[in-house]
Amino acid sequence: MRHGTEEPNDLVRALRELVPHTVAVVVLPWPDRAPDAATTYRWQAVEAPEATAERLAEVVSARMEREGPFGFMRGLGTDEELTAWAEPILAESGRAVGALCVARRGNTEWTDEQGTAMRVFASMWRSSWTKSSPEYRRRLDELVVNVARRLMRTDVATLQETLDWTVETLARFLAADVAFLRRNDHAAGVSILVADYPPRTEIPDPDPLAVVPFDADPIFGALKDLKQPLATQRSLLDEEGEAYVKRLEAGTGFDSFSGAAVPLLNGEVTEGALGFLRFRDVQWTTPEINALEAVAAMLVQLNARVEAESRLVYQALHDDLTGLANRRALLNEIDERLRNGTKRIALLFIDLDRFKFMNDYLGHIAGDRVLVTIADRLRTSVRPSDFVARLGGDEFVVVMDAAEGELGATATANRLLALVEEPVEVNGQYVTHTASIGIALGEPRQMSGVELLGHADVALYAAKTQGKNRAIIFDDVLRLEVDERSDTELMLREALEHGGLRLFYQPEFDLTNGRMLGVEALVRCESPVRGLIPANQFIGVAEESGLIVDLGRWVLEEACRQMAAWRERYPARDLVVRVNMSPAQLASPGIVEHVSSALRRAGLPGSALCLEITEHAVMRDIDRALKILEKFRALGVRLALDDFGTGFSSMGQLKRLPIHALKIDTSFVIGVARDPADQAIVQSLVNLGKAFGLDVVAEGVESQEDMDELIHLGCTRAQGFLLAKPQPAASLERMLWRGGIDLARI
Repeated sequence: MRHGTEEPNDLVRALRELVPHTVAVVVLPWPDRAPDAATTYRWQAVEAPEATAERLAEVVSARMEREGPFGFMRGLGTDEELTAWAEPILAESGRAVGALCVARRGNTEWTDEQGTAMRVFASMWRSSWTKSSPEYRRRLDELVVNVARRLMRTDVATLQETLDWTVETLARFLAADVAFLRRNDHAAGVSILVADYPPRTEIPDPDPLAVVPFDADPIFGALKDLKQPLATQRSLLDEEGEAYVKRLEAGTGFDSFSGAAVPLLNGEVTEGALGFLRFRDVQWTTPEINALEAVAAMLVQLNARVEAESRLVYQALHDDLTGLANRRALLNEIDERLRNGTKRIALLFIDLDRFKFMNDYLGHIAGDRVLVTIADRLRTSVRPSDFVARLGGDEFVVVMDAAEGELGATATANRLLALVEEPVEVNGQYVTHTASIGIALGEPRQMSGVELLGHADVALYAAKTQGKNRAIIFDDVLRLEVDERSDTELMLREALEHGGLRLFYQPEFDLTNGRMLGVEALVRCESPVRGLIPANQFIGVAEESGLIVDLGRWVLEEACRQMAAWRERYPARDLVVRVNMSPAQLASPGIVEHVSSALRRAGLPGSALCLEITEHAVMRDIDRALKILEKFRALGVRLALDDFGTGFSSMGQLKRLPIHALKIDTSFVIGVARDPADQAIVQSLVNLGKAFGLDVVAEGVESQEDMDELIHLGCTRAQGFLLAKPQPAASLERMLWRGGIDLARI
């Protein structure tokens, strides 16, 4: 295969193949008519008679002075065996601006094909003159600058539009009939069409130009590792190139062409090629090739930048562990379907049952293995139109069309439950999991993605509370619960902003003498509509909504203020105020500084404050919790482990905790006088407290029999309705003045 450039010698070489026995070629610019870039060109074969080219130039120059005639000429005065043809080089206006002259051996007439070849090559020479002009080069420079500006402001979203525009703009300027941008996939061994011009209205199926193996023909083989510009013409192709011609004809319907391609080089790797075809035999100039190389270099830079941006976008919208879409991408998808879709959608909120316990038992690596396996199962089991995401932890969501309504969504959910339940092989052993699914259906343009996800979350919670390993659909009953939760959240926010919170205090006593030892601060919310609401009716909503941290801060500050006032009024009582601290509050930034600030503003010593923390709050991240608890103890603050016995802390972990007291949960206290199991539990907790040097406080004392049993078991500190109910600060004044209660009057 032979490749041409725009050099005149290449034109002569091609012309000699079409006009056998050529011995001289002369190109003459027409005086005062030719373009500025037009120059005289002469070529003569070695075997030609001496001065053949000069004689040919003289004869044609004379004819040019006389305005003709042109065409076939016999005899040049050097050798009677020579014949010649003079073809005018015409400008676009049709005016002659030069002449292409060819002399060959032989007295025979020139064929029509040879005359046609002379006209084609005369046109090509005029094009060469035009494209060598300073004006054309200036326009090429402007073209490259315009393309550069467009590429510079391109991002991931506008990439394809820009590539289409670039290919079309270049093609129109270069008068190319076809233009293309192709990408190399070296791993697959194929060249992939990225953009082309003009748009093809009738594309064969399969498209012979869409994905082409490198070994399909020599032209595509050359594109694989192309390092230098490639220019070629149909007239210059050898037999091997005919395979490319056939592929081109199948894809476009044309077989005659001249083409140019420049590689997209990234170091030593050829990423693709930018190519152009003209369905005629014309030459490509050096300035044109240079301009295309500049554009190709910019396309490589654009690809690198867009790939980097794409990676950032992908990372922002996908989960690192499973590769599934993340919460942000999920909400985008739901909102898009609800905003612009026409079909009802179903959202399946999936949560693995008891995953945390498995994760703690087998380790996080094994847990990750389970999550990745289940993610793959979900991804490969849904329809192409469905959307799968991981919200984090062991929570997954599937978004699907709900054309079949609740029955179809439930059937899919049950299929996914069975899929999750299949064993997962982890380090040689098989782990089996169940899941719970909450289902919510949404109509387009009637709700937001956050709202629909919230409905599915409520249904998921219902599935968990009803025994797990099941799917529940969000219905009117659950909708009522959501409305109540929304009302409660609104009430809480208003109470925090407008002073609607109240503190009640439940005293703690020494069961041997009735002395008041301290009080536990219990928050209430005062609603103009619902009246005074106990904490158990809004704490769950506070935790879910994130208001628990602000709520806990208010309770801490108010409790410290009130205790400081009591200690000043009753200095001999040496009371302690106990304040519950939620897991979220314990994990909040600056919690130690806030406790210190609350004590300082109230003028209360740290020893007068006891923070009650549940086992769950500590076991969530025991190492971090230990650091915070140590800082609390450094402030002099006392620490109690609340609801002890209901969690899963080990004796080793308990020994590490810098606590001062254990509070026995109400569930072990109520009925302890009649239940040997509860008696054994309380006895063991009392012994444990003594062994660790901790105070032991019983919660929920509601009967004389239970109180007597607690004393018998060695637990002499308690609180409960039998002794005193929670009450406002003002109601405790008489008890504080007396220092306690008369146990004989209970």
